[in-house]
Amino acid sequence: MTETHPPNIAETITLEGGAVVLRAIKPEDAPRLQALHDRLSAHSIYMRFHEQRTELPDEDALRLATVDYQTQMALVAADGEDPERIVAVARYAIDAKDELRAADVAVVVEDAYQGRGLGTKMVRRLAEYAMKQGVRAFRATVRHDNYPILNFIRRTGLPTEKTLDSGVWDIIVRLPETSE
Repeated sequence: MTETHPPNIAETITLEGGAVVLRAIKPEDAPRLQALHDRLSAHSIYMRFHEQRTELPDEDALRLATVDYQTQMALVAADGEDPERIVAVARYAIDAKDELRAADVAVVVEDAYQGRGLGTKMVRRLAEYAMKQGVRAFRATVRHDNYPILNFIRRTGLPTEKTLDSGVWDIIVRLPETSE
């Protein structure tokens, strides 16, 4: 964990209905993550966490907001008119024991922002960053009925391996080889 400061990532993404600013997460975002969680529908919470949660406890929020920017990374999208309001998060964490050099990946988008391409853009930016850190694949656990994520993975056209167990897909998406 040599990097302790967030990388200088700042990108404005224009969506139908407004813009968001994409940036690296920082520890002081913990209460903003809790506020995002509070605005998510029960369905969105279940699709992301595979369980119902009524709140995101302080210790979980701080853990999710604190990353080392190499083996773990998270990008947040903040409302373009209210930078304190996080509306989406895309994250990865490298599994050090995985010889494939895969990273577990997850994304959640506030319900009002879903279906506008934000999650797709965030995962693409996250993949670009991850490849620079040596990540060769993303691994996701996806409920069998989470059709938006399953369709997104299919549309990438990237090689995938899938295993279904108890209604949850374990999916490995191989990232493109870089020329660097």
